[in-house]
Amino acid sequence: MSKTAPKSLKLLLVVVLLKSIVWSLLVPLWHFPDEQAHFGHVAFITEGGDLERHGRYPDLTEEIYISEEILGTKRDLQGNNRFTFHPEYRLEYSNTLTGPQEEEIKSLPLRARKNFVIRESAYYPHFFYRLSGLVYKLFYSSNLFIRVFVVRLFWLLAYLLMIWYVWQIAQLIFPQKPVLVITSTLITSLHPMLSFVSSGVSSDNLHNLFFTATIYYSLKLIKKFNRSDIIGLIVSLVLGSINKPQFAIAFFMVAPVFIIPIIKKPKLIIKTLAGVLATYSLLYLIAPGFIQALTSQLVKGQIPYFITKPIDQQALPNYGFFQHFIWTIQHTVREVLPWYWGVFNWLGVVLPRWVNRVMMRLLALAGLGLIIKFIKIVKTKKINHQDKLILFITWAALIYFLLLLIWDWNHVKNNGFPFGIQGRYYFPVIASHMILFTLGIKEFSQFISQKITRFVLLAFCLWFFILQLIGLKTVAAAYYQLTPLKTFIIQASQYKPFFAKGMWLSSALIIYFLTGLYLIYQLTRFILKHEK
Repeated sequence: MSKTAPKSLKLLLVVVLLKSIVWSLLVPLWHFPDEQAHFGHVAFITEGGDLERHGRYPDLTEEIYISEEILGTKRDLQGNNRFTFHPEYRLEYSNTLTGPQEEEIKSLPLRARKNFVIRESAYYPHFFYRLSGLVYKLFYSSNLFIRVFVVRLFWLLAYLLMIWYVWQIAQLIFPQKPVLVITSTLITSLHPMLSFVSSGVSSDNLHNLFFTATIYYSLKLIKKFNRSDIIGLIVSLVLGSINKPQFAIAFFMVAPVFIIPIIKKPKLIIKTLAGVLATYSLLYLIAPGFIQALTSQLVKGQIPYFITKPIDQQALPNYGFFQHFIWTIQHTVREVLPWYWGVFNWLGVVLPRWVNRVMMRLLALAGLGLIIKFIKIVKTKKINHQDKLILFITWAALIYFLLLLIWDWNHVKNNGFPFGIQGRYYFPVIASHMILFTLGIKEFSQFISQKITRFVLLAFCLWFFILQLIGLKTVAAAYYQLTPLKTFIIQASQYKPFFAKGMWLSSALIIYFLTGLYLIYQLTRFILKHEK
């Protein structure tokens, strides 16, 4: 790896942090995916809610409920609010930096935090919400806007750590090829929908981080079976499991990491069993309820989390897997892929159609490039070490898709309708996606001409920088009047904490844009100087 590469990582992380701050400050309250439910869970724990009654009795504070009524995000019985399916809807703005009813929300009495009025919490394990509660307590005397936005900013650390893991994964996949490492990390960090999701209050932030860490330690173990990486994998699996039950997918993903070496070297079974026992024991100590439910499902021969019982008369027990597979492929192309790159404003606003067309064509070219790469692997008499790593990240992406497919198929059979898979549900394996995306573009360009490859990769990076700005503009235009600039800053400052208003917001936007341009300048110089 070039000596310049670590400097590039530091600069990239600075830009990622600034970019994420801009997203966090720009997006209105309760407009990240299910943010009101996730923060409601944080408030429920912090305000002394009875955890034994969580999910069975009202668990959303009156303070959050009133703010949702005022800000138009309170959902009806069908789960819709004033913004859902109405991208033209706008809040009423004033001519100052303070919203018309902003002071009303800020001045809500303390008892409004202690009074739970409806059920609208995030019903996941408490790990993420207890950690968020520590930040909540530090700013307990502050108003609602400050508490929410500070928790938003706090979890940007998880996003930065995730990007660091992506960089490490790319180094394993592309040793001695710094251009490919930088390219795959850059397009991940500038992904508009990932930027959006990672800037709000959601346990998805930790879910994506632990999944990325799991991929990293799995690759390290494929490279060399050692104790430190086994510990890293165990910690990732344990923390991921106590954060979200969906993390069960990771256990299927890592299975080949242990099964294949055992077949080749049976002596490794002792280390593997020790690792499994250590993981199981830690989970039992930290989350006994989770591990007991897991054990019960395994004893019954069920796939954990993916097998449920029919709950109503709409069940379709004869609904076939192949039928659902065909429907899923069609749904993925028509809706999930566009949403994968960006869907905002309560699922009402997507990126411009021409942008999604560009992305579909890039994916097609990358797909052709990957076919070329896999043909090369098949023709090779002996698969080399790097090809094994590429095959594993491909396996990670495929097994994740397959298990979500099985889960959704089971949901249709039991409920009569699909769950509603969104593009962001695939972000736990986005490191695999973006590295394969980069690899595909590289292989395709090399197939055309070796000489153009670095120029293609540079254009690829520049496009993602533009894509990030398009995503940011799309979000801003969904809520605020963009011109004149003064009007935009005034509207974007309302219903926000003081550090997201006026000059603070303007400064964040300017600094991000300038550092982003500097990153592109340095990136251009770096890529044009390297052949690999």
